[in-house]
Order: sequence, then structure tokens, then C-alpha cells
Amino acid sequence: MVSSSQESPATQEVEAAIARVLAAEQEARAAVAACEREAEAIRAAARSRARRTAERAATRIAAIRTGMADKLSGRLAAIEREFVAPDPQAAQDEAARARLDAAVGRLADELIGARP
Repeated sequence: MVSSSQESPATQEVEAAIARVLAAEQEARAAVAACEREAEAIRAAARSRARRTAERAATRIAAIRTGMADKLSGRLAAIEREFVAPDPQAAQDEAARARLDAAVGRLADELIGARP
């Protein structure tokens, strides 16, 4: 083996170039690792935002459903008061009951946005 003082300038240049390439490769690996860590942090933040958005949406949907159920109950009670006659024979009238059931069904469909 030739000592470093006896190596030719070309050999020294080649070794220096190889050292620079290896150093650059190491820097590149470190940069890639840093980018991967940053990307994972961005993904985690996005997942957290998505989870919070979904939770808020679920809360809002539950509130809307509750409100609509309360509104429906009130409207159904009003229909019952309006259309149910105090006369016992009228309440037993099959046709009146069928019309009332149909009206309640249409109202329920209207309140929930169902299409005919």
C-alpha cells in the first residue's frame, strides 16, 4: 500500500471526490429523513383537524335531528288536535282515520325532506 504522502495527486483528487460524494449522500439522507418527519407531522395535524371536523359535524347533525324530532312532535300534536273530533263516532270513522294517517305521513315526509 502506498502512503498518503506517496499517492499521486490524481489519486488524492479521486479520494477527495469520493469523500465529497459520501458526505453529500449523508446530507441527502439526513434531508430526506427530516422531510419524512415533517410530512408525518403534517399528516398527523391533518388527521387531527379531520377528526375535530367530524366531531363538530356529528354534534351539529345530532342537534338538527333533535330539533327536527321536536318540531315533528309539535306538528303531529297540532294535527291531532285539529283533526281528531271530540265525537266518539267521528274518531271511529275508518275513512277519517285513513285520511289522518295519510296527512301525518305526508307531513312527516315533508319535515324530513323525503321525496314522493
